[in-house]
Amino acid sequence: MNKLLFKPSIPWLLLIVLTLVISTPVIAADKDKKPETGESLAMELCQACHAFPGADQAGTLGPPFVGMTQRFPKREKLRAIIHDAQQSLKPHTMMPPFGRHGFLNSQQIDKVINYLYTL
Repeated sequence: MNKLLFKPSIPWLLLIVLTLVISTPVIAADKDKKPETGESLAMELCQACHAFPGADQAGTLGPPFVGMTQRFPKREKLRAIIHDAQQSLKPHTMMPPFGRHGFLNSQQIDKVINYLYTL
């Protein structure tokens, strides 16, 4: 009868996984990466819920991005919605609080607003 010299257990498996993660080489950031723009941020974060020109996804959950300067003549209102729609719009909205949760910083929110104002 074969006896295992090592009995796998949760702590040992966790130790093995952590060792593999820590010893995995870090991939260097791509130096040829395009600079972050409002359009690229919107494509990354907004198109799953909002429809707008150039978006690859359907985006039917939130309102479409059209006539943004007419709908939001005051940047502060749009900024507040992007930062934390639950506080500035309605408490049970499905829109993530991008600023409050740190998905976007102030400069990134400004870039998104600048892009949205072109639509």
